[in-house]
Amino acid sequence: MAQKKGYGKVDSVIARDSSLSIESRAIYQILATYCDKNRECYPSIDQLLRDTGISKDRLYKHLKILEQRGIVEKFYAKSETSTFGRLTYRLCDFK
Repeated sequence: MAQKKGYGKVDSVIARDSSLSIESRAIYQILATYCDKNRECYPSIDQLLRDTGISKDRLYKHLKILEQRGIVEKFYAKSETSTFGRLTYRLCDFK
């Protein structure tokens, strides 16, 4: 099955920030490709692992760096069909 083509809007300041690891920048850029107009997305961890090609431990480590720096915010979005919220990421860039 062919992948759907598209793009993601990336803040060049973050993409070029050499104080961030290459893994953190790659995760940020991949999340951007999933984001809606509100800069929110909800790819699964398994999808992020496939997209990045890194281990689960590395994914969590570098995602945490993005959260600590205030670039990515994680939260659980409630839905009508589920008791538990869906893990959602919000990119907090373009400030």
